[in-house]
Amino acid sequence: MQDSAGGLPVFLARILAIPLLRHHAPMESSFAMDSSAPVLIFYARNDALGDGLLRIPALRAARTAFPQSRVVYGATRGSSLSHVLRKHVAHLVDDFRTNTRLSAILAEFAPRGRKAVVVDLRTGVPGLMLTALQLAGRGIRHEANFAGHLLSLRWGTRLTLRPEHNAWRYHRLIERLAARHLPFDHRLDVPDAARTLARQLRGGCSRPLVLLGGNAQGRKCMSENQVVAVAGNLIDAGYQVLYLATPGNGPTLRALVAKESRLEVASPELAPDITSFDDLLLALGEMAVAYIGMEGGLAHLMAAVMTPAVIVNNGANMERWRPLSNAVEVVAAPRRGRSAYVADAPVEAILDAARRLLAAGRRDHATMPERRETAPVQFGAR
Repeated sequence: MQDSAGGLPVFLARILAIPLLRHHAPMESSFAMDSSAPVLIFYARNDALGDGLLRIPALRAARTAFPQSRVVYGATRGSSLSHVLRKHVAHLVDDFRTNTRLSAILAEFAPRGRKAVVVDLRTGVPGLMLTALQLAGRGIRHEANFAGHLLSLRWGTRLTLRPEHNAWRYHRLIERLAARHLPFDHRLDVPDAARTLARQLRGGCSRPLVLLGGNAQGRKCMSENQVVAVAGNLIDAGYQVLYLATPGNGPTLRALVAKESRLEVASPELAPDITSFDDLLLALGEMAVAYIGMEGGLAHLMAAVMTPAVIVNNGANMERWRPLSNAVEVVAAPRRGRSAYVADAPVEAILDAARRLLAAGRRDHATMPERRETAPVQFGAR
């Protein structure tokens, strides 16, 4: 959060730094967005895989609350929602505009005189304040992300406290627009073809499946020794262990298999394209009794099919970035800050967390009612 400028931005940020309350009073407002509003623009800075996954509940809530609205999703840079996750949100978003300035999106979809609302997912109070002033001059409602939430407070609107988790923050913005509570759903659907491929990959093995993920960027990578030691212990205990060779840096598959020949591997080559590999990962997550890996996008992907997880964290705020499951064990790297490496986490600590998770045998809401999402209004050829 960019609050170093001092003055009013810092004052607003400090006021809004309120701890999460688990139970909230019913939302009340005398100013709710008109359900027939033609344009609802989400705008973010940049969405990695985890960011995109945590924004999906808000997009679902928006489609439910405002079925007649045209939904546009824009970003200053790129977004996983317009790439690997696009098939999961195609019925929720009508138009994507990534690597595009907000002013250009407004010029295209909300020319002067057309009703529009901007749901601003960016952080940094000074920037949010500037955007709020610019939009106010055009009569466009601006729903600012926390900690700039007070910027979009209106007379008669009940002040909502800040949820600590990012996914609930984004969802709360839509609830305030709708002036009512809305369903929160982070699950992703798994194609039957992916389930078939996952079963083939398991080769008829009846042992419980554990997934390992060690590839990432920078300081989040697991080491070769960590992966081999964790895999060997779990295989000795009677589990089938599958290493997920996702894009990024990490141990080489040749080195892993050379040290632990019983370790099996799933890589993108098994699927025709990267989106199909994404589906395969979800299908494997459905079957697995646990996922063990780093804090990041793959952990959030596993949570979308309720896979119990052991997360090795090198300093992320887990109140904000915890996978959306109650079946999560967190192992902290021994150091904090720039010197914190996932590879430094003791293997025994990871195994202890895995044993606790597997002994509990808990899996969140294995059966839930089917989603009922409203399909978007067709706006003609684009």
